[in-house]
Amino acid sequence: MEKLSTCPACGETKLLPFLTAKDYTVSKENFEIDRCDACDLLFTNPRPTATEAGPYYKSDNYISHSDTQKGIINKLYHLVRNFTLKQKTAWIEKEKTGNLELLDIGCGNGHFLHACQKAGWKISGMELDPATAARAESILGIDIYPSIKEIPKEEKFRLISLWHVLEHVYELDEYFTFFKSRISKEGVLILALPNSKSFDAQYFKEHWAAYDVPRHIYHFDPSTIESLAKKHGFKLKSKRGQIFDSFYISLLSHEYKTGKKKLIPSFVIGLWSNINAYFGKGNYSSNLYIFEHV
Repeated sequence: MEKLSTCPACGETKLLPFLTAKDYTVSKENFEIDRCDACDLLFTNPRPTATEAGPYYKSDNYISHSDTQKGIINKLYHLVRNFTLKQKTAWIEKEKTGNLELLDIGCGNGHFLHACQKAGWKISGMELDPATAARAESILGIDIYPSIKEIPKEEKFRLISLWHVLEHVYELDEYFTFFKSRISKEGVLILALPNSKSFDAQYFKEHWAAYDVPRHIYHFDPSTIESLAKKHGFKLKSKRGQIFDSFYISLLSHEYKTGKKKLIPSFVIGLWSNINAYFGKGNYSSNLYIFEHV
């Protein structure tokens, strides 16, 4: 484990305890989450080092890697996925001009890239987990890069996407430097992230499934991710909610809190979270951010 003495986003040394969350997926260990007094970023601290993190992903329940359909929650996830893939490709359709190079970082099993491929994009993908990358390669018929360092330096992209990935990334500055140098002048950076300021996060507190410690090492909200992007030369172009995430996260959170799957209460909390976000400040359970060069 490594204990950070400064904020990984702004370097502030005054770090305040926020809450203690449990790893319900793999280790059943408790992990502390700190808040930076200067920029408000929440982050897991202490956390596994990058070389220690692997075992915390070894679970059939970790759906982005295993693609499991075991259990009602994962079955519901797969039921919704086809719709959300169409929604994601529709969101990026307006960006499909000029250079159609698209890079998906943390591409998992390749389902999003496959949808983009069919929509006419020239796709590239990066995935750290070799077994998961192999499954993506079998679907897509392309080689998946094992890290951003392996992506040829001459490659420029119209769009770089990270769907629920940046919260896992240890090298924040390195990744944003990569984004700045590899996204074409008119291109965009797409980040989908859990939102620690959402109603469901406030309701479930330490049981909120999207804290997902220690795999999630940062816990962003709109203010902290926009501040981080601005620091690295990006400005917010648009933002929208991922409305299905509140229901999925509420299902998991209720199970973590009570030990039982509560479909109706989870639906109610998920719906109320979306209503609060729609009529409030856009604090959905997960938000999609589209950034462009300053």
